[in-house]
Amino acid sequence: MNAMIHDVQLAHCYLKQNTAQRFSKAAKCYQHHARVQQQAALQLFAMLQSKHDCLLDLGAGPLLHHEQLKQHASQVLNMDLSHGMLQQGNGSAWRVCADMDSLPLQTNSISAVFSNFAIQWSSLPAQLFKELGRVCKPGAQLVMSSVLDGSLKEIALAWKNLDNRCHVNQFLTLEQLQQFASDAGFEIKTARQVCLKDCYETPKDAFKSVKHIGANQIHSNDGKRNGLMGKTRYGQLLSGYPLEDGQAVVSYEVAIMELIKL
Repeated sequence: MNAMIHDVQLAHCYLKQNTAQRFSKAAKCYQHHARVQQQAALQLFAMLQSKHDCLLDLGAGPLLHHEQLKQHASQVLNMDLSHGMLQQGNGSAWRVCADMDSLPLQTNSISAVFSNFAIQWSSLPAQLFKELGRVCKPGAQLVMSSVLDGSLKEIALAWKNLDNRCHVNQFLTLEQLQQFASDAGFEIKTARQVCLKDCYETPKDAFKSVKHIGANQIHSNDGKRNGLMGKTRYGQLLSGYPLEDGQAVVSYEVAIMELIKL
């Protein structure tokens, strides 16, 4: 049993390390390609109240929202697993490079949380929400978006022409996120699922868009990566990409949530 627990812990460590490396590589081009993320951020800002004390931007990435978040809180703490991401943006901003599943913060120290397109990378989502419940003050407001099951369906269909393997990350459902939040002591004020789309001229550009935001590498728990492919196979992959009005669409199913710490 101890050996099994150790193996699971090693797998989690490997996945987190790889996630951090992946997003660090994408840090410099992330802002240019994070168009769907900006769509989600607009919906979160529409719900975010002002005059918070300490606000945590969980999964802050290259600090895209730092200046706007400063209008909603006296202090903004930017946290991300990727050191490369945190090196971008405002030089005077507070930064913490840490794992969202084990928050290095005091209990009852945070009055608001903003998290855009980040919590889907948690390897222990139930624990993540419990950690958020621990560090948030009673009455704290959390606004967050997360990629859901059913996202990247166009990319999945393109791969289906080549093999039966899963080439798209498997995400949680909205119902699962709601259950984790409720179990951790949050009131769910808003929980809706929206489909956000990004359009590209070619399938090649669509595939590149996923790579440029760091979400392209699929990993199994044994740490094996999908291998490279030859020109013929790559051409078949691109030709199998479903087009919508002549464009290569990348669609994301997204949870938009507002929570209150009870």
